Amino acid sequence: MPYGPVTADSGANIGEYGLLPLAAMTIAPRHLSRLTNGIGFTVFAVWAAVTLSKMPAVGFMLAPSFLMELAVAISFLIRDEPKAVTKTLRARVSAYGGSFFALAFLQIGQRSHPEWFTPQFTPFTPIAIVMWLGGTVFTAYAVWHLRYAFSIEPAARRLVTSGPYTFARHPVYTGYFAQYLGMLITVPSIPFALALTVWAAAMIDRMYLEEAVLRKAFPEYVDYKRRVGALFPRAARRARAATAQQPDVASV
Repeated sequence: MPYGPVTADSGANIGEYGLLPLAAMTIAPRHLSRLTNGIGFTVFAVWAAVTLSKMPAVGFMLAPSFLMELAVAISFLIRDEPKAVTKTLRARVSAYGGSFFALAFLQIGQRSHPEWFTPQFTPFTPIAIVMWLGGTVFTAYAVWHLRYAFSIEPAARRLVTSGPYTFARHPVYTGYFAQYLGMLITVPSIPFALALTVWAAAMIDRMYLEEAVLRKAFPEYVDYKRRVGALFPRAARRARAATAQQPDVASV
C-alpha cells in the first residue's frame, strides 16, 4: 500500500496511508490533560521569567520573546479540551523537535562553539533584524489569537480561521521562519544552517500531521485549506479559482 501525505483533495482515509492511524487519534483523559497543561504552563512561565531576568542587560530586543513565551504559558491554562489528539512517535518527534530543537542548538552551540554565532554586519543586517523582531512579535500575536486551541502535539481543540489565520493556516510558523531566517542572515554559519534545515523538516512534517487531525475533526477545514495558504496568503487568482471549484450548496 502506498505511503505519503494525504491532502485535503485526495479523499483518502487518513489511516490508509499510515500518516495518522485512526487508532492513534483519541480523546485525551481529563486528568492527563490537566497534568500536561500544568507542566506546559510551568515550563513556559519559567522560560519567560528567565527571559525577563536577562532584559536589563540585553535590552528591549528580548521583549518580543518574553511576550511570546508568556502567551504560550497562559494558553496552557485557558485552552479548550481536545476533541482529538494524535499520539504517535512521529507526531511527538515532529512537535517537540519543531518546538525545541533550534532553541536547544542555539543554547548549546553558543556555549560550545561561540564562533558559529559571530555576527556578520552586511547591508542585509537591518533587514535581518526587522525579520527577527517582526517574526517574534507576529508569532506572539498568532499564539495569543490561537490561545484557546493552542497545543504542542497535533490536536483538534477548535478551528481558528480569524485574525492572522485569515491569511495563513500556520501563522505561528510563518513568524518562526522569519525569526530564524533573520538570525541566520545575521550570524551565517554552516552548522547553524544545517540545524535550521533539520528544524524546518520537523516543522513541515508537523504541519502535515496537524492538518490531518484538523481535517478529521472539522470537515470545514477542507474548504479553509483550499482558500488559505499554509504560511503566506494565496495569490488572489489562485484563491478565486479554489473558491470557484466549491459546489454551490444552495443548488445541491
